[in-house]
Amino acid sequence: MSVTIRDLLRLALPPGSTLRTSDEGLHQHVAGVVALRATLPAFPQLRGGELALVGLEQALRLDERLTLPTLIRRLAAVSVPAIAVAGTVEEDALQLAARLNVVLVQLPDEADLRQIERDVQRLLVDPETQLERRAAQLYTALTQQVAANAGVEAMLRLVVAYTGNAVALFSNAGELRSVQGPRALRAALGLVQPPFTPSPTGPALYALPVGQPTAMLGTVVIAGTTLDAWDELAAQQAAAALALELSKQQAVQQAEARVRGDILRTILSGTVSDPRALQEQAAELGYDLRRPHVALMIMEADHHRVPAELHALLQRLLVRRRVAAPTLVRDTAVLCLYPADDQAPPPNAVLEALAEQRAIAAGISTPAATFAQWPRACEEAEQALLLGRQLFGPRSITAYNDLGVYRLLLELRASSELHTFYWQTLGALIEHDRATNGELIRTLEGYFAALGNLHQAAEALHIHRNTLIYRLRRIGEISGLSLKRAEDVLALQIALKAHRVLSMQQNEAERRNRQVAPVVAERVPPRAAK
Repeated sequence: MSVTIRDLLRLALPPGSTLRTSDEGLHQHVAGVVALRATLPAFPQLRGGELALVGLEQALRLDERLTLPTLIRRLAAVSVPAIAVAGTVEEDALQLAARLNVVLVQLPDEADLRQIERDVQRLLVDPETQLERRAAQLYTALTQQVAANAGVEAMLRLVVAYTGNAVALFSNAGELRSVQGPRALRAALGLVQPPFTPSPTGPALYALPVGQPTAMLGTVVIAGTTLDAWDELAAQQAAAALALELSKQQAVQQAEARVRGDILRTILSGTVSDPRALQEQAAELGYDLRRPHVALMIMEADHHRVPAELHALLQRLLVRRRVAAPTLVRDTAVLCLYPADDQAPPPNAVLEALAEQRAIAAGISTPAATFAQWPRACEEAEQALLLGRQLFGPRSITAYNDLGVYRLLLELRASSELHTFYWQTLGALIEHDRATNGELIRTLEGYFAALGNLHQAAEALHIHRNTLIYRLRRIGEISGLSLKRAEDVLALQIALKAHRVLSMQQNEAERRNRQVAPVVAERVPPRAAK
């Protein structure tokens, strides 16, 4: 069987072997192989068409006149098309080889010429056996990388060395995690998307899932101008080894996440018994508890979704931006304590980047100077998230500082005085709306939102101006308050804002109760619910 230099580089020569002459040499065919012998003659029984294997130190020990240029001339004279060299290849040898149309391949310095000779011979005589042997070599080398904690990039570089093509690892979401290989092919892999089918103008692609069907860890994709059985076999070995590496990484990440979560839970519970030990433990994970932080509370816009994917997406985003910030899944939201100084990008930039990939809502606390203030920051972020969704919509990103008078009402929400004031001011209107399925509270909110402009308020409420005037008169009659008296107007405006705060608190309590003890019950009539 006649094979090309490209076949030899991929299937028989040791990884790290490189073509030193023109790329046209990749297509040069060889029909045999012979290694430099320990005694003269150095290359017995040459017929022409062989790959000559040369160790330069061994050649000079055999005969000091056997320099590489001399060997090139003599081998070219007997129609040897290619020489694989272990040792330093000087410029004069490269020029001579190019002039005589001899292909030069540089072997790694530690190359075993006898083993290479056997591998090349096996490829020529029994290519299927050599293909299987090469696959086993690749898998062994890959698993050694796993054991050495070399990482995904080193593993992909190894696949590139064995195939000459580009290879990439994608996450389950189709996000490019790492790519290695020739520049043009790397660029092409950077543009592909699931289901990883080649375009008519792009390179050939071969994709394989990493992991089990029930526990997918990603996808490995190999790309080349053409792909053959070896590329597919190499991709299979890569997928198997990457499954080991990613499973190991996942186990480490889960263990670290538990430690991070434990640190965060300890701080939020207020049960820190040894602050110095806690700071040291946090520092081992990359967190500096001496820096100021803000709390970010983030949830999917559709808050019925489990936030595990959102949590993973946020962690990847933090890694890419080189921000060390502890995170924790809480109910349907993700909590993050984010450094609030000039050493990290602004938290809004991270939230906006996250919002480009997922529909989210978020709350941002005021800065916490020390980790002892993290529980307060967490509560502020949660309040900003929940109230922001009510005030500004389900995809709002709300800072606690932007809540204005709502901050005061949130502080007073447990006060009996606030409840008494709220009920004395709006109670009659709330009871009327419940009894008649009316919209007086909504009408009052629309009227104040339009700053008392009847025309704008009617348009916003989608009612006739006369209907609005009638409802405002009824509001005055039922509540006993006048919209022409400044003190009454202020009382109604504050009570409406308290209505939002107290409704938010009640809705959140009901949601948590449903999560703790989900039951099916009859709907309670509005009167009985009071």
